[in-house]
Amino acid sequence: MNQEQCNPLGSENELNQLPTTIPSINLTVNGNLNSGEVESFSFSGLEAGSLFIVEVTSEDLDPLLGLLDNDGDIITINDDQADGNFFPILTGRVAADGTIDFAISGTRDLDLTGLHFENGDYSLSLKTFSFPELPTETQLIKPQIINGGFESGDFTGWTTIGEATIEDSEVGSDPTEGTSQAFLSTGGAVFSDSILEEFLGLAPGSLDNLINWDATQGSAIRQTFQAEAGDILTFDWNFLTNEEVPPIFNDFSFVSITPLSEPDDTSSETDDTTSPTTDITLLSDAISPLLVPSETSFIEESGFQTSAVIIPESGFYTLGFGVVSFLDITLDSALLIDDVTLIPSGSVFLV
Repeated sequence: MNQEQCNPLGSENELNQLPTTIPSINLTVNGNLNSGEVESFSFSGLEAGSLFIVEVTSEDLDPLLGLLDNDGDIITINDDQADGNFFPILTGRVAADGTIDFAISGTRDLDLTGLHFENGDYSLSLKTFSFPELPTETQLIKPQIINGGFESGDFTGWTTIGEATIEDSEVGSDPTEGTSQAFLSTGGAVFSDSILEEFLGLAPGSLDNLINWDATQGSAIRQTFQAEAGDILTFDWNFLTNEEVPPIFNDFSFVSITPLSEPDDTSSETDDTTSPTTDITLLSDAISPLLVPSETSFIEESGFQTSAVIIPESGFYTLGFGVVSFLDITLDSALLIDDVTLIPSGSVFLV
């Protein structure tokens, strides 16, 4: 990819960092926006199907970021990426032709016509990366649950998508085991519900079906593990939300356990099978009776709850945790996860 493949249309922007490899690309474009103007960019030569994150930052203005189709029509707009963060961010998937088109304007210019009074310098940062495919059984080096308490201080053993960080008690909620816990958010570099479903090995529409409405975007983590029939998977979780009371937009959190692959069945030519199916469960939403005033930066929280799932059959499973916004992307919600443990069948389990 060369400089001609990243064309700032009608501007004098300077490309600071040229990508050297595909599929992973990181580049930054600096520019200046004047009142009444819209800056447009077209990036080409990207890997089709890869994921992208694009963010605009500025010390001078309140920018607005739009994703455009090949005809210049608006696909989506973002103004503020998260509660308390006023810089726009967009995520998605690179189209089949390997191009992405963006436009930058000033705050509230939702039609990208230049109807704003912002002036100043800005930076646009684009990152692309390959979709994190699910592993195969032969790729699992350590098939048991790894780093279930997140005490490594990072996501060793886990794969993440969206906004996922490791937090301690300073988040306002004490970990239930050790000093670390996973934190997932609906604000920031989050991805659409369809991308989350593919990431977790869920059927299309699973998240919509879970709430019988329109899941929008969010974050998730996953880990694939091996278990025996009757093993018990336990974990602690705390759902946090800034949705108003009563909420208009019902953000939610969930857990999913999906068989890594269907077992081979050569003993029968029928379609009858007793192989396990995906188990996706709502943990909490913004209208849950569990919610109480929170001591975190969020308005309400469920407080830490302990859940347990009995593994139905021996095999490899993908465990997923996620938090997703409902219809809107205005107010944030989050999910804390800690003490993920696989208890062997026959062991004593006390909640």
